[in-house]
Amino acid sequence: MSNETNLPTITKVAHTLIVLLAVGWILHIGSSIILPIIFAIILSIFLYPIEKKIRKLVKWKPLSIVLGFCTLIVPFLIIVTLFSFQFMSIMESLPSIGQDLESGFDKIIKQVESWIPALNVEKMMNKENPDLMKPIGFIGQGFVSTTSFLTSVGMTLIYAFFLLFYRKNIKTFILYQFAKKTRPEINQTLTEIKETIQSYIGGIGIVVIVLSVLNSIGLSIIGIKYAIFWGILGGLLAIIPYIGTLIGGLLPFLFALSTAEAYWQPIAVLVFYGFVQMLEGNLITPKIVGDKVDVNPLFAILAIVFFGTFWGVAGIVLALPIISILKIVLSNFEETESYAVLMSTEIGEKNASFKK
Repeated sequence: MSNETNLPTITKVAHTLIVLLAVGWILHIGSSIILPIIFAIILSIFLYPIEKKIRKLVKWKPLSIVLGFCTLIVPFLIIVTLFSFQFMSIMESLPSIGQDLESGFDKIIKQVESWIPALNVEKMMNKENPDLMKPIGFIGQGFVSTTSFLTSVGMTLIYAFFLLFYRKNIKTFILYQFAKKTRPEINQTLTEIKETIQSYIGGIGIVVIVLSVLNSIGLSIIGIKYAIFWGILGGLLAIIPYIGTLIGGLLPFLFALSTAEAYWQPIAVLVFYGFVQMLEGNLITPKIVGDKVDVNPLFAILAIVFFGTFWGVAGIVLALPIISILKIVLSNFEETESYAVLMSTEIGEKNASFKK
């Protein structure tokens, strides 16, 4: 009797594991194809309301879509132009910046070893991971794959264009996969997904701008060289959940540690970014992004680890939007609703769902 009761549960677990393994394998081997498509889907959903407004003035659909893309590309080009002189000087000084970061990193290691003589940090870290001793290395790695990156960006823009152009066909195709009586619910699910992505991407964009301005002002007051560069870099890294702001503060701290004229400046950078981290986590992001991404920290971290393992930094950036979409989909089907409740931040108020 006990075996008959447990068999369906074991079967479900086995099916779930098989599906997870299959999905993981596909994500791993098909990343070069899958990633541009996912980014294109998110980009097209975000641009949809903008293109819709432009369409009222420009009746030719391809042109309205291109103008929609321009609303994102033109501001980016303006920002690059405004700060081009500093960016050029930074590119010329990139080798020295790398040396300064490594020098700052070495200073920290020597200080730690002076506090704990028995702990040979440098030897241990070189043994475990030699590349870790070069904190500027990740910047250089980005230039190695420039061609691949530009190709992916180009494919993403092309995919996004056609997703916007054929959006009605795609939506109709999705709805036709379900029975007529369930199509209104599926349509509502698609609307929720659209609103979540638009809210998240728009909110993150505002957070990046706010943090870039705050970081640049703070570092300028402290007197750190290339303050605008470090400020914008820290703002952009905020798109990486949980650790982005931390990394964005670590780099100027290491730079200040080896280049600052006064000893208080690196400490000031550390204190300032600690304040910014607290402000971003407790006020800026919650107020701007809102509660659209209703996923508790446990599953958010699991998603970051899972997708980051397969796709690296791109996976970490996409983790929260993907897990949010997955939760919305799961919550709209009775068979999977319990999984959505488990992922929710308000699980304590919804325990009744588990009693069905």
